[in-house]
Amino acid sequence: MSDKTIDKDTIIEAAVQAIPYVGAPLATLYFGNKQEKRFRRLEKFYEELKEEMSKSPNVYKDITQHNPEELSAIIEELNEKVESEHLEFKRKLYKNYFKKTMIQPVNGNFDERKLLLDILSAVSPLQIEIIVFLATQPSAVTSNTISKPGVEQAVILGSLAQLKNYGLIESTVNSIVVGGSNGSINENVTLSKFGIKFNNFCLQ
Repeated sequence: MSDKTIDKDTIIEAAVQAIPYVGAPLATLYFGNKQEKRFRRLEKFYEELKEEMSKSPNVYKDITQHNPEELSAIIEELNEKVESEHLEFKRKLYKNYFKKTMIQPVNGNFDERKLLLDILSAVSPLQIEIIVFLATQPSAVTSNTISKPGVEQAVILGSLAQLKNYGLIESTVNSIVVGGSNGSINENVTLSKFGIKFNNFCLQ
């Protein structure tokens, strides 16, 4: 961990402590073992990778097939995301990303690989469920038929809109409801070619 990061954390911790009534206990709760937690996440990540990869056939490419600068940049970015990721579920997906990277070298495709990693970091568990669901469908699905118990339909539609912005899904207008509080656009949605690549590379 760099001095710059430590200095920044120290400044933020002092600012949090200065908040009346709740600052001191909140700073202790959050900053007390923050760095240790980040280190433990990364340590566990590589320990689990070592165990899993040692039990599987060697399908991994020789490291010389990678562009060293591009691979180094990807690994550095991956480490930062693993350190800061609170969800165990997402850290498991980062292991998928690492393994696929070792199978399919980073060499001239840095921009795409970084975009895949950035999107993996950004998507929510609900959005991942939607991607996996769409990947199993033989044809486009009507957006208003996608649902999950306990989740408002507006959250589903908002998640679909974000996935569309990421380039992971394609949509065509199915119908438009005009007027009143129920006005909406109903779309047929399916994974894009990039969405299929994201699913195969990061989620499988």
